[in-house]
Amino acid sequence: FMIDNNAISGALPDFPAPRLKTLDVSNQNKREHDGGLSGSIPTTLSNLIDLTVLNLAGNKFTQRIPHALGNLHFLQVLNLSSNALDKSIPSELETLKDFLEVLDLSSNKLTGSIPRELVNFQDTLLLNLRENSNLLGPAPLDLCFLPGFDLLNNASFCPPERNALREFYESTKGFEWTESKLWLDPVISHCDWFGVTCEENSTNTIKLELSNNGLSGKLSEEIALLTHLEFLDLSDNDIKGSIPTEIRNLSHLKHFRLCYNGFIGNETNFGHLQDLELIQIHGNRLSGTIPMLHLPFSDRSSFVSDCGNPSDFEPPLVCDECTMCCNAQGDCHSTHEKFVQKTKFQNYLFFSFAFGGMLFAASGVLASAVYAHDRHRNRGLPESSVRCPSYKDKDRKYALSTIGNDSVYQFFLRNSWQGWIIVLLTLTAQFWLLFIFVEGAENSWTDEDSDLVYTWQCRRDEVECVNTNELSERGWIAFVILMIAHLLKDTINGTKLIVLSAKQRHSHYKRARFFVGGTLLTTVSLFTLYVSTIYNYAIATNDREIIENSVIILFICDIDEMLFGILMVINEDWVRSMSIEEKENNQDAAVETSRKEIIGSLKEESRHETNQTLALEDQTGAVSSLNDEVQSLKTVVGALQETVRQQNEQLKRLIPPPRYEHDCASF
Repeated sequence: FMIDNNAISGALPDFPAPRLKTLDVSNQNKREHDGGLSGSIPTTLSNLIDLTVLNLAGNKFTQRIPHALGNLHFLQVLNLSSNALDKSIPSELETLKDFLEVLDLSSNKLTGSIPRELVNFQDTLLLNLRENSNLLGPAPLDLCFLPGFDLLNNASFCPPERNALREFYESTKGFEWTESKLWLDPVISHCDWFGVTCEENSTNTIKLELSNNGLSGKLSEEIALLTHLEFLDLSDNDIKGSIPTEIRNLSHLKHFRLCYNGFIGNETNFGHLQDLELIQIHGNRLSGTIPMLHLPFSDRSSFVSDCGNPSDFEPPLVCDECTMCCNAQGDCHSTHEKFVQKTKFQNYLFFSFAFGGMLFAASGVLASAVYAHDRHRNRGLPESSVRCPSYKDKDRKYALSTIGNDSVYQFFLRNSWQGWIIVLLTLTAQFWLLFIFVEGAENSWTDEDSDLVYTWQCRRDEVECVNTNELSERGWIAFVILMIAHLLKDTINGTKLIVLSAKQRHSHYKRARFFVGGTLLTTVSLFTLYVSTIYNYAIATNDREIIENSVIILFICDIDEMLFGILMVINEDWVRSMSIEEKENNQDAAVETSRKEIIGSLKEESRHETNQTLALEDQTGAVSSLNDEVQSLKTVVGALQETVRQQNEQLKRLIPPPRYEHDCASF
């Protein structure tokens, strides 16, 4: 029964023809307010059980769609478009799913949500629901994948992000997930699905967090449709395949974790992710080169990949911007600039040569300063006073004690070319061994000669990487004690020898030898300190290791003394002939013997002179004694003479003078 495209008006009558297959009274509303069937759709239409086509479009039917239409099980076309039908779509229409091919309810006044039962229709169904302004979205999820659904591209009814999440769910085998609460619910908003977070008052997905949730399969490229996504964490799952290049279109992405999965590929590109603050893709099987992002990654955990060594691939993954590189064992290292890189040197090898040059330059400056001071102090003094032999002898002995009596370095102070060769070979061996440790400290994680230790762990359940290095301040204090105890003495002695080389009292040749000897002694000591520091900083992971490493490196400093001992065992006489100490001892012994002979001769002569002096003194004493006795006798005789004289005078006074009776003639 077909009377379409007329101007019939009024209510639709009953049709007492139960075997009627087609009823088409469409397009009666040709002239506004004049034609068109009106009123409600009669429920008696359900009696037309053989009806296959029911077309009531283009009329003025009102009120709700009769639930009884669900009894028309053989209906193939149901067109109720361009009317004024209201209320919600009856779920009873689900019973038409087996044969219905066209369901057109467009251009009405339908309200409510689209019933979820409509998802049970065949995939070939043409479903038209457009121009129902009061109809609420979103549509049941499966309808948005129905090719004949006219609202398929309507974001209000079929949000692209929900569609993308459905694709993501299916590609990662969502039915095997550990937790998938509310996922793919036909009606409930995707914002309420487990692990999904949307913007406030919006359906824009900004966070997808499904770490350690049993995901597998592959990552769908539809993930790129989550254009507002800021946080994506799919870590610690079993997702395989390549990382879709479309991910680079997630321009708002800040937090990106795909670590500990099974991703493969050598064309990983995140070129447009300019808002990234964290990207962790380690624990996969990626290879090739990760293009530069030119982003200011500052935190050690902000960019982590499998760019460490050893790797499952040869060559390993290259990532110049990564802040942390992990190897095949899951151990990681920080790529932050080391001290040597901050000094703009390429590596420790170049810096070592520069460091040695600085030490030689410092020695030259010290010697020049001391020489200028010594020359100023000795100005105006005669050369004989400046070059005093006694001072030279003292300086020679001091130089020997400074270098050491049990070291081959003392050969530097001799004129023997054999001794110089031994010293140069010793120094070559020491520096060669030290440079082995310099190479071991190099900040090259792909160099097999490097001894660098991976001390970081970027674990599955933590965003921040953890440093497992147990080296503490106690270890560094022990390191300083070892360095001071073993190297400070040689450093000071070498410095003193450099100062001695600047004294004017020595010849230029001897001063040059003092300078070279002191410089090498100081350089070996300070270079050993430098090597110990950089090597322990690079590889020591606990307090015991820093002590062990330091002792091994300090052992190199003793090679000169050990070689001297070996030479003494092999040929002691030859070593003594080369030894300054032996030569000086022989010279001192000769001098001492001569001194003793001279002293003995002088003592003998002195003894002879003493005997003569004693004899002369004895004679002189005897003469003096006789003189004293003579003088005493003279004194006694004088006293006796005086006594006699006095007695004579007394006698003269007592005895009168005689009277002579004879005259002079009688005599």
